[in-house]
Amino acid sequence: MNEELPRFEQADSSYLVLGSYRSAYGRRLREFANCLNMPTNAESIVLGDTIDLDTEVVPEFDIKINLLGEAADYIAGVYEKENGGESPELGVVRALFVNKTFVLPRDYTGLTRDSLETRENVIQAALAVYYADFDHIDSKQRVAEKKKAEIASLLTAAREGGVDITERELTDIIKERQSDIDEAPAEYSWVHLSFFKRFEAMDQCHPWTTLAELRDLADEMPGPERPRWETEFTVGTFHDE
Repeated sequence: MNEELPRFEQADSSYLVLGSYRSAYGRRLREFANCLNMPTNAESIVLGDTIDLDTEVVPEFDIKINLLGEAADYIAGVYEKENGGESPELGVVRALFVNKTFVLPRDYTGLTRDSLETRENVIQAALAVYYADFDHIDSKQRVAEKKKAEIASLLTAAREGGVDITERELTDIIKERQSDIDEAPAEYSWVHLSFFKRFEAMDQCHPWTTLAELRDLADEMPGPERPRWETEFTVGTFHDE
Protein backbone atom coordinates (compact mmCIF):
# COMPACT_ATOMS: atom_id res chain seq x y z
CA MET A 1 0.00 0.00 0.00
CA ASN A 2 2.98 2.33 0.52
CA GLU A 3 3.49 2.32 -3.26
CA GLU A 4 -0.10 2.42 -4.52
CA LEU A 5 -1.70 4.99 -2.22
CA PRO A 6 0.76 7.83 -3.05
CA ARG A 7 0.09 7.26 -6.76
CA PHE A 8 -3.62 7.82 -6.14
CA GLU A 9 -2.94 10.88 -3.97
CA GLN A 10 -0.79 12.54 -6.65
CA ALA A 11 -3.25 12.00 -9.50
CA ASP A 12 -6.12 14.32 -10.41
CA SER A 13 -8.27 11.28 -11.26
CA SER A 14 -7.60 7.80 -9.92
CA TYR A 15 -9.14 4.44 -10.80
CA LEU A 16 -9.13 1.07 -9.06
CA VAL A 17 -9.68 -1.66 -11.66
CA LEU A 18 -11.22 -5.03 -10.74
CA GLY A 19 -12.06 -8.17 -12.69
CA SER A 20 -10.34 -11.32 -13.94
CA TYR A 21 -6.58 -11.03 -13.67
CA ARG A 22 -5.31 -14.09 -15.55
CA SER A 23 -4.91 -15.29 -19.17
CA ALA A 24 -6.70 -13.43 -21.97
CA TYR A 25 -9.16 -11.92 -19.48
CA GLY A 26 -6.28 -10.29 -17.63
CA ARG A 27 -4.72 -8.94 -20.83
CA ARG A 28 -7.95 -7.23 -21.81
CA LEU A 29 -8.42 -5.92 -18.27
CA ARG A 30 -4.94 -4.38 -18.26
CA GLU A 31 -5.45 -2.88 -21.72
CA PHE A 32 -8.53 -1.15 -20.36
CA ALA A 33 -6.51 0.07 -17.35
CA ASN A 34 -3.79 1.39 -19.69
CA CYS A 35 -6.42 3.35 -21.60
CA LEU A 36 -7.50 4.96 -18.32
CA ASN A 37 -3.85 5.92 -17.72
CA MET A 38 -3.43 7.82 -20.99
CA PRO A 39 -4.20 11.30 -19.62
CA THR A 40 -1.05 12.45 -17.85
CA ASN A 41 -2.99 13.45 -14.74
CA ALA A 42 -4.78 10.08 -14.36
CA GLU A 43 -3.69 6.94 -12.53
CA SER A 44 -5.17 3.45 -12.61
CA ILE A 45 -4.21 0.46 -10.48
CA VAL A 46 -5.30 -3.13 -11.10
CA LEU A 47 -6.17 -4.72 -7.77
CA GLY A 48 -4.74 -8.08 -8.85
CA ASP A 49 -1.34 -6.48 -9.49
CA THR A 50 -0.92 -5.14 -5.96
CA ILE A 51 1.46 -6.77 -3.50
CA ASP A 52 -0.05 -9.08 -0.89
CA LEU A 53 0.03 -7.69 2.63
CA ASP A 54 1.72 -9.45 5.51
CA THR A 55 -0.83 -9.25 8.31
CA GLU A 56 -2.56 -11.56 10.75
CA VAL A 57 -5.10 -9.06 12.05
CA VAL A 58 -7.76 -9.29 9.36
CA PRO A 59 -7.75 -10.89 5.89
CA GLU A 60 -5.35 -8.97 3.65
CA PHE A 61 -7.97 -8.79 0.90
CA ASP A 62 -10.27 -6.77 3.17
CA ILE A 63 -7.51 -4.27 3.93
CA LYS A 64 -6.42 -3.85 0.31
CA ILE A 65 -9.82 -3.37 -1.25
CA ASN A 66 -10.99 -1.06 1.54
CA LEU A 67 -7.89 1.17 1.46
CA LEU A 68 -7.62 1.35 -2.32
CA GLY A 69 -11.36 1.61 -2.82
CA GLU A 70 -11.55 4.51 -0.37
CA ALA A 71 -8.57 6.29 -1.95
CA ALA A 72 -9.68 5.89 -5.59
CA ASP A 73 -11.90 8.49 -7.20
CA TYR A 74 -13.60 5.78 -9.26
CA ILE A 75 -13.77 1.99 -9.38
CA ALA A 76 -14.19 0.04 -12.62
CA GLY A 77 -14.96 -3.67 -12.85
CA VAL A 78 -14.41 -5.50 -16.17
CA TYR A 79 -16.24 -8.85 -16.21
CA GLU A 80 -16.23 -11.71 -18.70
CA LYS A 81 -17.14 -14.86 -16.75
CA GLU A 82 -19.10 -16.14 -13.78
CA ASN A 83 -16.49 -18.21 -11.93
CA GLY A 84 -13.48 -17.01 -9.98
CA GLY A 85 -12.99 -14.33 -7.35
CA GLU A 86 -14.98 -11.59 -9.05
CA SER A 87 -18.14 -12.04 -6.97
CA PRO A 88 -16.56 -11.23 -3.56
CA GLU A 89 -14.91 -8.10 -4.98
CA LEU A 90 -18.14 -7.02 -6.64
CA GLY A 91 -20.02 -7.58 -3.41
CA VAL A 92 -17.61 -5.39 -1.44
CA VAL A 93 -17.66 -2.44 -3.85
CA ARG A 94 -21.44 -2.69 -4.19
CA ALA A 95 -21.79 -2.48 -0.41
CA LEU A 96 -19.15 0.17 0.33
CA PHE A 97 -18.47 2.17 -2.84
CA VAL A 98 -21.56 1.82 -5.00
CA ASN A 99 -21.79 5.50 -5.97
CA LYS A 100 -18.34 5.61 -7.57
CA THR A 101 -18.29 2.11 -9.07
CA PHE A 102 -18.90 1.29 -12.73
CA VAL A 103 -19.29 -2.26 -14.02
CA LEU A 104 -18.43 -3.28 -17.58
CA PRO A 105 -19.72 -6.82 -18.24
CA ARG A 106 -18.97 -8.41 -21.61
CA ASP A 107 -22.09 -9.55 -23.50
CA TYR A 108 -24.51 -8.45 -20.80
CA THR A 109 -27.82 -7.45 -22.37
CA GLY A 110 -29.53 -6.01 -19.33
CA LEU A 111 -33.08 -6.24 -18.16
CA THR A 112 -34.28 -7.14 -21.67
CA ARG A 113 -31.81 -10.01 -22.14
CA ASP A 114 -34.50 -12.53 -23.20
CA SER A 115 -36.03 -10.33 -25.92
CA LEU A 116 -35.01 -8.42 -29.06
CA GLU A 117 -35.87 -4.94 -27.90
CA THR A 118 -32.46 -3.35 -28.40
CA ARG A 119 -29.48 -3.46 -30.75
CA GLU A 120 -27.44 -5.15 -28.00
CA ASN A 121 -30.07 -7.90 -27.69
CA VAL A 122 -29.79 -8.64 -31.40
CA ILE A 123 -25.98 -8.71 -31.35
CA GLN A 124 -25.87 -11.13 -28.41
CA ALA A 125 -28.51 -13.37 -29.97
CA ALA A 126 -26.53 -13.44 -33.23
CA LEU A 127 -23.31 -14.31 -31.37
CA ALA A 128 -25.12 -17.12 -29.58
CA VAL A 129 -26.19 -18.52 -32.95
CA TYR A 130 -22.71 -18.08 -34.45
CA TYR A 131 -20.98 -19.93 -31.60
CA ALA A 132 -23.67 -22.57 -31.13
CA ASP A 133 -22.80 -26.26 -31.52
CA PHE A 134 -24.80 -28.10 -34.13
CA ASP A 135 -23.46 -31.56 -33.33
CA HIS A 136 -26.44 -33.25 -34.96
CA ILE A 137 -25.37 -31.87 -38.35
CA ASP A 138 -22.34 -33.65 -39.78
CA SER A 139 -21.61 -31.27 -42.67
CA LYS A 140 -19.73 -28.00 -42.10
CA GLN A 141 -21.47 -26.48 -45.10
CA ARG A 142 -24.89 -27.38 -43.72
CA VAL A 143 -23.92 -25.96 -40.32
CA ALA A 144 -22.87 -22.68 -41.99
CA GLU A 145 -26.13 -22.57 -43.94
CA LYS A 146 -28.11 -23.27 -40.77
CA LYS A 147 -26.40 -20.43 -38.87
CA LYS A 148 -26.84 -18.03 -41.79
CA ALA A 149 -30.55 -18.83 -42.00
CA GLU A 150 -31.07 -18.38 -38.25
CA ILE A 151 -29.22 -15.05 -38.20
CA ALA A 152 -31.27 -13.87 -41.19
CA SER A 153 -34.45 -14.84 -39.35
CA LEU A 154 -33.17 -13.00 -36.30
CA LEU A 155 -32.57 -9.84 -38.33
CA THR A 156 -36.05 -10.00 -39.78
CA ALA A 157 -37.62 -10.28 -36.33
CA ALA A 158 -35.44 -7.42 -35.06
CA ARG A 159 -36.44 -5.11 -37.89
CA GLU A 160 -40.10 -5.93 -37.40
CA GLY A 161 -39.61 -4.95 -33.76
CA GLY A 162 -38.14 -1.59 -34.73
CA VAL A 163 -34.43 -2.33 -34.05
CA ASP A 164 -32.19 -0.48 -36.52
CA ILE A 165 -29.38 -2.82 -37.54
CA THR A 166 -28.32 -4.10 -40.97
CA GLU A 167 -26.97 -7.47 -42.03
CA ARG A 168 -23.63 -5.86 -42.95
CA GLU A 169 -23.32 -4.25 -39.51
CA LEU A 170 -24.06 -7.53 -37.77
CA THR A 171 -21.61 -9.43 -39.98
CA ASP A 172 -18.85 -6.89 -39.28
CA ILE A 173 -19.45 -7.15 -35.52
CA ILE A 174 -19.24 -10.95 -35.64
CA LYS A 175 -15.99 -10.78 -37.64
CA GLU A 176 -14.49 -8.25 -35.23
CA ARG A 177 -15.49 -10.39 -32.27
CA GLN A 178 -13.94 -13.45 -33.91
CA SER A 179 -10.67 -11.61 -34.53
CA ASP A 180 -10.04 -10.36 -30.97
CA ILE A 181 -12.29 -12.40 -28.62
CA ASP A 182 -13.13 -15.64 -30.36
CA GLU A 183 -15.43 -16.94 -27.64
CA ALA A 184 -19.11 -17.68 -27.16
CA PRO A 185 -21.15 -15.01 -25.32
CA ALA A 186 -20.28 -14.76 -21.63
CA GLU A 187 -22.64 -16.31 -19.10
CA TYR A 188 -23.12 -15.09 -15.54
CA SER A 189 -24.50 -16.50 -12.32
CA TRP A 190 -27.61 -15.05 -10.70
CA VAL A 191 -25.28 -13.33 -8.20
CA HIS A 192 -23.49 -11.44 -10.96
CA LEU A 193 -26.73 -10.60 -12.74
CA SER A 194 -28.30 -9.19 -9.58
CA PHE A 195 -25.28 -6.92 -9.07
CA PHE A 196 -25.28 -5.83 -12.73
CA LYS A 197 -28.98 -4.97 -12.57
CA ARG A 198 -28.40 -2.79 -9.51
CA PHE A 199 -25.69 -0.81 -11.29
CA GLU A 200 -27.76 -0.72 -14.48
CA ALA A 201 -30.59 0.95 -12.59
CA MET A 202 -28.07 3.62 -11.51
CA ASP A 203 -26.77 4.06 -15.09
CA GLN A 204 -23.39 2.69 -13.98
CA CYS A 205 -23.42 -0.54 -16.00
CA HIS A 206 -21.91 -0.40 -19.50
CA PRO A 207 -21.81 -3.67 -21.49
CA TRP A 208 -19.40 -4.33 -24.35
CA THR A 209 -18.93 -6.92 -27.08
CA THR A 210 -15.55 -6.25 -28.73
CA LEU A 211 -12.17 -5.04 -27.53
CA ALA A 212 -12.66 -1.78 -29.42
CA GLU A 213 -15.86 -1.14 -27.48
CA LEU A 214 -14.04 -1.82 -24.20
CA ARG A 215 -11.38 0.75 -25.13
CA ASP A 216 -14.09 3.28 -25.97
CA LEU A 217 -15.67 2.74 -22.55
CA ALA A 218 -12.39 3.77 -20.92
CA ASP A 219 -12.77 7.15 -22.67
CA GLU A 220 -16.32 7.46 -21.32
CA MET A 221 -15.35 6.95 -17.69
CA PRO A 222 -15.57 10.04 -15.47
CA GLY A 223 -12.34 11.98 -15.20
CA PRO A 224 -10.08 14.03 -17.44
CA GLU A 225 -10.60 14.13 -21.18
CA ARG A 226 -7.89 12.63 -23.33
CA PRO A 227 -5.61 15.29 -24.84
CA ARG A 228 -5.99 15.96 -28.55
CA TRP A 229 -2.53 14.58 -29.28
CA GLU A 230 -3.63 11.23 -27.81
CA THR A 231 -6.84 11.00 -29.83
CA GLU A 232 -5.77 12.52 -33.13
CA PHE A 233 -2.13 11.43 -33.49
CA THR A 234 -1.14 9.79 -36.79
CA VAL A 235 2.32 8.83 -38.00
CA GLY A 236 1.77 10.81 -41.18
CA THR A 237 1.62 14.02 -39.16
CA PHE A 238 5.43 13.95 -38.82
CA HIS A 239 6.29 12.93 -42.37
CA ASP A 240 7.96 15.57 -44.49
CA GLU A 241 5.82 17.06 -47.21
